[in-house]
Amino acid sequence: MMVYDQDILSKDSVKRGMMYLRDNTHYTWTRHVFVLFDDRLCYVTNPVDSDALTKGKEDIGDEDQQDESALKGFGIRPEEMHVTEEWYHGNIERKIAEKRLMEHKEKGDGVFLVRDGGTFIGNYTVSFLQEGHVHHIRIETQIIKGEKRFYFFEHKQMDTLYELISYYTKHYLSTSKFHTHLNTACPQPQPHLGESWFSAKVDKNRAEELLSTINEDGAYLLRYSTTDPNVFVLSLRVEGEIWHYRLKRDGRIFVVNQTVFENLNRVVEYYQTHEFVSGVTLRFPVNEKNVGQFAQAANNFSPGFYKDLADLEKETEAIALQAYSGPDSSYLSFPANAVITVVSKKNNLNNMWKGRYDNSTGLFPPEMVKELTNNGGNGSNEAVSHFTIELANTIVEKWEGDNKYGIRIAGTGQWNSMEWIIASDDDKERGEWYSNIKEKATQATNQKFINIKKEKTQNIAVELSNLVVYCQASGFNPNFVEESKFYEMCSLSETKHEKLIEKGLLLYNNRHLSRVYPQASRITSTNYFPWPMWNTGCHMVALNYQTADLSMQVNQGKFQANGRCGYILKPAYLKDENFRIDNPETVVGNFPILLKVEIIGGRQLSRNDKSKGICSPFVDVEIIGMEFDRKSYRTTSVSSNGLNPVWKQSFVFEIICPEVALLKFYVEDGDFIGAKSDPFIGQAVYPVDCLRGGYRSVPLLNQSAEPQELSALLIHVEIEHKKNGGTNGSKILQPHTDLQAGRTIHGSGTYAGKPEKLLTKTESITSNNFSSSMDSPTRSPSVYSFSSTSRKASYQPSTTSSNDTGFSQENGAKKNGKSKWWQRKKS
Repeated sequence: MMVYDQDILSKDSVKRGMMYLRDNTHYTWTRHVFVLFDDRLCYVTNPVDSDALTKGKEDIGDEDQQDESALKGFGIRPEEMHVTEEWYHGNIERKIAEKRLMEHKEKGDGVFLVRDGGTFIGNYTVSFLQEGHVHHIRIETQIIKGEKRFYFFEHKQMDTLYELISYYTKHYLSTSKFHTHLNTACPQPQPHLGESWFSAKVDKNRAEELLSTINEDGAYLLRYSTTDPNVFVLSLRVEGEIWHYRLKRDGRIFVVNQTVFENLNRVVEYYQTHEFVSGVTLRFPVNEKNVGQFAQAANNFSPGFYKDLADLEKETEAIALQAYSGPDSSYLSFPANAVITVVSKKNNLNNMWKGRYDNSTGLFPPEMVKELTNNGGNGSNEAVSHFTIELANTIVEKWEGDNKYGIRIAGTGQWNSMEWIIASDDDKERGEWYSNIKEKATQATNQKFINIKKEKTQNIAVELSNLVVYCQASGFNPNFVEESKFYEMCSLSETKHEKLIEKGLLLYNNRHLSRVYPQASRITSTNYFPWPMWNTGCHMVALNYQTADLSMQVNQGKFQANGRCGYILKPAYLKDENFRIDNPETVVGNFPILLKVEIIGGRQLSRNDKSKGICSPFVDVEIIGMEFDRKSYRTTSVSSNGLNPVWKQSFVFEIICPEVALLKFYVEDGDFIGAKSDPFIGQAVYPVDCLRGGYRSVPLLNQSAEPQELSALLIHVEIEHKKNGGTNGSKILQPHTDLQAGRTIHGSGTYAGKPEKLLTKTESITSNNFSSSMDSPTRSPSVYSFSSTSRKASYQPSTTSSNDTGFSQENGAKKNGKSKWWQRKKS
């Protein structure tokens, strides 16, 4: 966690000092100030120095004393080592590869290069000269035990491309057509030759003379080092002085400011539009031909010197105390409270500072801002940006690598997988840090364990309770009416649910929140059936979301209601004290219906394993809800026809509580018999109170509730209101208004058949479930399923993203005895 703290460097600490920190993404090292406290390790985010260009400051004109170790090892991972090699030419076409090889025909057989395959990422091809002709061989790859292997012939496989090519530079590559060595790497093209900014014959002294002819920062040229023609030097005018930078190079690549470039042209192109140092970009290319345009007296130039980015004035951050608008484009304008990067404080006009904000660089008065970071230990007490590593529940161990003595600090557990590697230059210093960090990590872990134990005995999480005041965890109290507070919440295992029904769980859920979770014995992450919990008004029904089973499919279908917002209102009878889930005669405020479903036909029905032939599909149609409403039917199997099977079979369901009922379609292959077979074809689940009459297309989903392309059923739905054991004979095409009339978030509720004005807002929330919001995508899935609350409502943190998992919106109608498919929309 990154924070600002004015006293981070002055606080009492266990140990303080400078250590190296490894970037685990790019495998580079930077040096930071570390401060160890009793329970945490902090480090200042701004590095103390940078090895971006050279290691240490160079003396004037001493080009032959560079540290060769600084030119090696840029944190390249083993599987990417080939990118630094001379023979790797990247993503070039076959014709370009042939042209480059033929340009070096005089080198003889065995001149070769490796290029990207072009068809797929990660494929490579080797091109080489043999008897005056260019040959191409594709490098094969294979995944073995999760690791990628490279080879020309299966009997000789290598872990990396670099190892494979290195092997055949020492051993013959033989086929039926040739027998050759890959002995000479094809030289890389040199696009910098001929560029206006490159001077091949200019030395250090002449470079300073040329750059001194320009009085503007940003004048530059690139040249060879005087002592080593393989080293390139960038000579640049910065703040009126001439600085020389040796560019790090490893084979074919350059690394400048920890950024990798394939050639010098890419370096120049990048820093022509991006700051190189101190707010200076590469602006004016200088060479022998254009120097006359900037001619000055020869005695006006001052000697230059070699510079490292570590010697530069560090960039800092400052916050704007008030808005500032500059008089012209050379000034920086910014609003109040803007965070500005200060790139230079010296040698500016009228003692102004130079800063960068919103991709603009310019001057501004220093009194307009306040610095946020402390640079260079100048004694100021400004805030220092630092990162905190919590030591509790971490593993601390010694680490070796990259010629450094390191310490590895890694989090333990699923939710704490961060890793930090810090290091020093000698083993003694590493030992001191290791012993101190190890001791404090152990103490912090023990203290955290003690705190957790205290919280369990008090049945409360202290830190969370201080932040969240809405609910307090407590056990189920049968005498909740008199003894429980409204903010108390009960969590219970699935095995306790049925036992608590007799103790008044239904009434408890009208006054308090409750949560049901899977029992601990479900080690394979199986799920229990959630609808018995929904039927008793439990608000949060936790499921193992990683398991795609019937329970999760029903959960996804349940929360398609209410525009798929994950919030479902509780029907009125679940708030009735006299309601009993096993007795239909106690139901008051419901809208009983007679549901007729005709399964007409299907299209594009197939199993996941299409290799086992054409399927013979059948459809299970089931009502899931109250136990007295549950019923299921099955169609006949249509033999060997998954393309367009036709059933034309009708089923009738008498549903007393349609407000909590779900209609499930489950399509399987009737030819599959046996435990090892998988007859599944598709499924779909919909809330009954969101159904609409007429012809409907039912898009089928897979077992994870994801859409299956084109797979669907054609059905016809008829809904009749059931009164006093019979029906009124009238079909309801849009029944959701009546079916959802018993839901309300106001007062005591409104019962079906007696709508009140009080229901106006509720209807705007619930009645448009499938008529106006059905095609909207659902939200991200959650392991919790909320189906009701103490305010007669329910909530679920959304369901999985899918397209068109609801019924079609178009009203069905019979015309001339023909049915019309409703084609699913493409999102």
